[in-house]
Amino acid sequence: MRKGQQIVNKEVDYPDNLELVSTTDKRGVITYANQAFSDVSGFSIEELTGKNHNLVRHPDMPKAAFKDLWDCLEKGQAWRGAVKNLCKDGRYYWVDAYVTPL
Repeated sequence: MRKGQQIVNKEVDYPDNLELVSTTDKRGVITYANQAFSDVSGFSIEELTGKNHNLVRHPDMPKAAFKDLWDCLEKGQAWRGAVKNLCKDGRYYWVDAYVTPL
């Protein structure tokens, strides 16, 4: 989340079959985002690439969820959970996140 970001309590809906895909390096910096991820988040691919994935972290998400995610990845394990993400315009969207180390 960016400092000064306005939060809007409005959910962004998108089709259930739409796959939002991103990859990051070991520091959480986005190295790839597909067009669906860009479209739903409201950020261009250029705005996402090279930025920390925290850019789309909604402040309602507990830090413990991300600690668990990173703990699993460091052990070479996959992680799955519901994640509330923040759009560029302050709205939010939910993802059924599946994260796996590459």
